[in-house]
Amino acid sequence: MSIELKDEKLSNGVRVVTEQNPAALSISLGLWMNVGSRDEGVEEWGCSHFLEHLLFKGTERRTAHEISSAIENRGGYLNAFTDRDMTAYYSRILSRDQDIATDLLCDIVENSLLRKDDTEMERQVILEEIKQINDDPSSLIHELYINNIWRGSPSAHPIIGTMETISNMQLENIVEYYERNYNNHFIAVASGAIDHDKFVSDIENFIEKGRGIYQKNRLRPDHYAGYKFIERESSQVQLAISSPGFPYGEDETATQSVISSYLGLGASSRLFQEVREKMGLVYNIYTYNQNLEDVGAFSVLAGTSEHNLKKVIEVILRELENIKQGLDIETLKTVKHKAVGLFILNAENNRHRMHHLGVSTLRDGKPRTIEDVIGKFEAVTNEDIQCVADWMFNRDKIAITALGISETEVEDLESLIN
Repeated sequence: MSIELKDEKLSNGVRVVTEQNPAALSISLGLWMNVGSRDEGVEEWGCSHFLEHLLFKGTERRTAHEISSAIENRGGYLNAFTDRDMTAYYSRILSRDQDIATDLLCDIVENSLLRKDDTEMERQVILEEIKQINDDPSSLIHELYINNIWRGSPSAHPIIGTMETISNMQLENIVEYYERNYNNHFIAVASGAIDHDKFVSDIENFIEKGRGIYQKNRLRPDHYAGYKFIERESSQVQLAISSPGFPYGEDETATQSVISSYLGLGASSRLFQEVREKMGLVYNIYTYNQNLEDVGAFSVLAGTSEHNLKKVIEVILRELENIKQGLDIETLKTVKHKAVGLFILNAENNRHRMHHLGVSTLRDGKPRTIEDVIGKFEAVTNEDIQCVADWMFNRDKIAITALGISETEVEDLESLIN
């Protein structure tokens, strides 16, 4: 039995991508919109996420409870997410329940009532969500470092919006945003025991014409180096050390991922071993890649005491410098095996595969097969590591963001960086 990938443009303009696995008993399927927070105007910050909430509140055919119970009562899973360049609505369900999941997802995307009462209710929910993020420094640092390195760009503001923009957003603003962005920029993706022909037929029947993908007029953010220190009373400082990365479709993205895996993925990674296991300076330290269609970023994130902050920064910067020399043969072989192994293990979950197909189709213009990804990882050479690391970790490109430090510590760190 083999996995079969199909990529088809329908008469109504929707692009359908499916990956059929005959051995599976379940399906993950989703509707993916080519719109996210980077497409919002200043007064619209958080509108993509706000709209995502509202589409689950009821349609002409279903109440909010009926929307959730239709999937959950069949043992399935229903959810959505908003990113900087996309919004996705998806479900995982038994193969025999494919029809109901497809119908439901199309219903909430096409026929949501978008009512004023629901808007006011979800406004309060999202304001509480913002407070929760603001009260969690380890979550907040992700928004802060993006705001630092892509400052002034539409890609830099918080995906969830701000207290001010969410408080002031009116239903008519959300409806206008919906009509402007959900009338196109649309793909349907499924992985698992999917009946491709039935999926195609249902998407053609449920989705009106004119729902193809159209190019967004997006501005590529510039990368800013330097530092941003935020004073705040806290028992721990949250740190992000960031550099530019590569756009999603570039060949160098695989090398960036291998470097990230070596430096900060798991307890065996270089930074975890050096900073936590040998020095005891942190509880957690890890790397994170951001790869959009036109820009990328790489970050090391850690939480530490103010007393140890300077030392943690010094060690991280030293390791970023060291990897410019490349890796020995055995280490490179091991870290590539690690990257491939993690991808394959995740790929055995059809929800991960559906997600990967949606992201790659929107960001790279084509769905990536498992073989495509593995091939790129295995092709990474030591020369690639040296070249990419030398470009990414040029000291003039490094940005440092820290949350929870005092004024005196700021002065000390400025002298370290300068």
